[in-house]
Amino acid sequence: MRGLVIGVRLLVLSGCSALAVAACGPLPGAATPTPSAAAGPVSPGAGGPRLTGQACAVLTVADVQSAVGVPVSQVPMSAAPPAGGPGGTLVSGCNYAASGSSASGASLFLFRDLPISYFGSVPGFQPVSGIGDRAYLQVPVIVGQKGHTTFQLILVSQADDATKARTLRALAAVVAGRL
Repeated sequence: MRGLVIGVRLLVLSGCSALAVAACGPLPGAATPTPSAAAGPVSPGAGGPRLTGQACAVLTVADVQSAVGVPVSQVPMSAAPPAGGPGGTLVSGCNYAASGSSASGASLFLFRDLPISYFGSVPGFQPVSGIGDRAYLQVPVIVGQKGHTTFQLILVSQADDATKARTLRALAAVVAGRL
């Protein structure tokens, strides 16, 4: 049952990327990610849980632009999206959106101590080797884990599924390498 709840939390967040943009604010602080920041607490703010800017340092504008092939802008999250981060597991999030008419971009969410073994039994999710401690892919989402940090990467692209899968794997490898 706990695995189902965790899976629902992650899947709810994958549907919240548009809502997350509305909850965004300026990037607070550090340019270099640290493992302790990923494991640290989410500090409460006036409007609810406040998030770190770590996701925006782990995955950069240059990383996303290179992967999707169009200029994007960074939209860091300063607060958890609606229904996001119950229990303080959501630590950080960052969205990247193309300007103009291109429907391209990505969203990265970092969680603390959120197990992902549940995704090994979800139809459609396939294990991916060589990314962090473990990862599961179902286009347009990849969920990975490295140490105490779980990440969810969502890709918005008009490319075919095979291209999206390659792009997700490449971006996830960058994220896992920086955690």
